Amino acid sequence: MDPVDFASETDLIADNPSVVASDMALTALLARTDLTLDQRAEATFRRADERWTKKYNLPGAIEDFEAFLALSPEDPRTNAVQRDKVFAATEIENAQRRLAGLQNITDWFDDKVLMGDLDDGAVRYKQAGLTPNDLHLYLLREAGHVCAGEDDPVHLHGPLPDHAQNASWCPAPADS
Repeated sequence: MDPVDFASETDLIADNPSVVASDMALTALLARTDLTLDQRAEATFRRADERWTKKYNLPGAIEDFEAFLALSPEDPRTNAVQRDKVFAATEIENAQRRLAGLQNITDWFDDKVLMGDLDDGAVRYKQAGLTPNDLHLYLLREAGHVCAGEDDPVHLHGPLPDHAQNASWCPAPADS
């Protein structure tokens, strides 16, 4: 890929505040066949770092860290990557322990996001009939689980919170 285009695309991704959108954009970038080895290593590192720092899909972050180390073993960031891999593995173990026990839906959802299971979190919120908090609703919107509209509202009980105004569950892809 042209180095100027690569720099421009990665800068746009880095400026995006949405972890879901950034993850999808970096995944699409990594699917390109015209990346140089250095570009592939950089994009892999960026996706791993984004996942790790935002606690979004830590198993994926570890896979990306490992891929980065294989692609660029002499990179000056390798020591930090090795350290972050260990910390991410510890976070995963802790989340798995918590998920094996009883949790409220908010903590459970956070752990599912950390484990890369946002889809399961959407299903559980919908089945429970509980309104996601504002951060969870934001993630669910970004991932395409919540749409604007009134057909299948995310909020069913009590006063309507501001963050849930005009928020409905999107139809499943098979339903549309």
